[in-house]
Amino acid sequence: MVQEHSSIEAFPLSLELTDDDAVLEIVWDDGHTSRHQLDVLRASCCCAVCQGHHPSQSLNLKADEFRGIRMTDIAPVGRYAYHIVWSDGHDTGIYTLKMLRELKNST
Repeated sequence: MVQEHSSIEAFPLSLELTDDDAVLEIVWDDGHTSRHQLDVLRASCCCAVCQGHHPSQSLNLKADEFRGIRMTDIAPVGRYAYHIVWSDGHDTGIYTLKMLRELKNST
């Protein structure tokens, strides 16, 4: 039986906050490890509030706007994404596994 992993081949084995809770480290089942600074992840939020419904509506967020940001909650959304709640109160973004895997390491 072949296990489906939505539109990507790898699936996270573990997620852990490291570097004084400033980095989300994801270990994937194919052996790859992703390391994403939280300020970069927060700035990469792809929700309509942050990105708008049209490119002209984008807030064009930058990581330096979120220095010191913390993750207050993270929960899986099915088998394709994670919902993250941020210390600035933002909670409308869904971070797909595909996005988390393809996002360049920021550490």
